[in-house]
Amino acid sequence: MASVFVKITSRHYLPSAYVLALFIGMPASPVSAQSEPPANQQETQAPRAKESPDETAAPQLRHVSPGYYRQVDQSLGAQLPIYDDASTDAAVIVQLPGDTILNSDGEEKEAGDILWQKVSLGEIEGWVHADKLTPAKPIPFAGTDLPVLGVCGGTEPSWSIEWNSNTVTYSNIAGLLHRAPLKAVESKKDESATLLTAEDETFNLKMTITAKQCTYTPLDSFVWGEAVATITQTGQKPVELKGCCRPVSDGYH
Repeated sequence: MASVFVKITSRHYLPSAYVLALFIGMPASPVSAQSEPPANQQETQAPRAKESPDETAAPQLRHVSPGYYRQVDQSLGAQLPIYDDASTDAAVIVQLPGDTILNSDGEEKEAGDILWQKVSLGEIEGWVHADKLTPAKPIPFAGTDLPVLGVCGGTEPSWSIEWNSNTVTYSNIAGLLHRAPLKAVESKKDESATLLTAEDETFNLKMTITAKQCTYTPLDSFVWGEAVATITQTGQKPVELKGCCRPVSDGYH
């Protein structure tokens, strides 16, 4: 049906609905507008689907005690692969003999269904299956935690001190080599440290070995075991040395 128009003096034509609105003082809706259906008849929008959580969860980090660790499998020919990352898809950096003693800061990472542990040995640093490792237990001097075999050393200046159950050997970059009988090994439980003493007629050595992360190293990797030694020789000023320790496999089981 055709729309009804009203003629006004300006010779323009308006829809009749607008003319009616002018008289009764109510706003008019445009002719082309459609009335909205009742609220109970409006279409209900479907709720937005919830975003699915990320199926690839980030690796879960946790820690065990830092210190020395060894491989569980001590059978002849056993090898321990060190991975570049906590993943079986990562490159194998090196395969180490089963009796190797490793440093570990205790960091563990759970990726998928495998638990990994971070380890280091010198400049080598990587990840191994945590279930292949166990804390290395020292074969100690009586009443202490210090193994009967060990070595500590430093780089400023370069020096090394090795010991066994009878003898302590000191050497330095200048070519000095001095062996002295082991005198005493004393535990300092309150400091998690052990004092080792050796001496003869012209030489006295006192070295404190502390079970903690060593900071006297040029390496970026984690090193366990810190040593501070004082060397006194007849006719010379005492020399203080600071360095890190390295576990000897025969000193652990």
